[in-house]
Amino acid sequence: MLLFAVAALLLFVPLPIPPTYAGRTIENAGHTPLFFLVTMAAFLMLRDRSEFDGWKLYAAAGVIGIGLGLLSEIVQRPLARDASWEDVGADAIGAMGAVAAYALFDPRPARRNLRRLIALLVAIGCLAVYLSPIYTMARAYLHRNSQFPVIASFHSRTELYWTLSIGVRREIINDALEVEFVAEQWPGLGFHEPVPDWRSFHRLVLDLENPAVEPLELGVRVHDADHNWKYNDRFNRHYDFAASERRTVKIELDDIRRAPRSRPMDLERISNITLYRSGPNGSRRLRIHSIRLE
Repeated sequence: MLLFAVAALLLFVPLPIPPTYAGRTIENAGHTPLFFLVTMAAFLMLRDRSEFDGWKLYAAAGVIGIGLGLLSEIVQRPLARDASWEDVGADAIGAMGAVAAYALFDPRPARRNLRRLIALLVAIGCLAVYLSPIYTMARAYLHRNSQFPVIASFHSRTELYWTLSIGVRREIINDALEVEFVAEQWPGLGFHEPVPDWRSFHRLVLDLENPAVEPLELGVRVHDADHNWKYNDRFNRHYDFAASERRTVKIELDDIRRAPRSRPMDLERISNITLYRSGPNGSRRLRIHSIRLE
């Protein structure tokens, strides 16, 4: 009952989790072990009740675990918390893992060997699903850090984990990122959470191409972790690309540092680079070959 109370309390208490890829992954990863424990608690409450013998015990505990996971997400919606079907799935994986773990060590003799084989396979499957996003996150960070001061090079689909589409479609083709601007107002592509410390470098270099037969009005913005989401608190610059023009854009980091009106930008905590279509007419395509520091 104490475990149920703690799990319920977590629905109402804001957790100090940073808004990063790692933070989101760790937050999501917490659902599975929590509902593993909730389902095990259900087993402990039900196992000595005569009406829950055999398969009924497993079914009841599993339904309780999965049902409480679904209920927890429903409750979070009016609380403005981050409820999602992905979290429901993570809760269900925890509940299924608990059912499998209990079956592995259940001392009752009925079909023990078959039950343990099935339980072992289910447990391995649940563990693989649980570890998959953590592995993907670790691989993405290793890729990001190993190529720095290159921020994006598009030789690997891992690059897409560091991009945020804002009214665009994007796809890596021939070691370049093909971007199609779909939305009418301010469509763009954000490169979030780059290696944040840029103090040892002098300029930001963007190898860009307008592959269309119409000219392109392109905006570039950069901001740090202290950005207040106002236009004058970040670096903003506009570039005009002619039809079929490829150009290397070089931006001095001193210009970026001095860009916010009321403070210097913190080059030790850069958090985002965004490329966006700044004009209503013209090209709807952009090809990004690389972004790096030098």
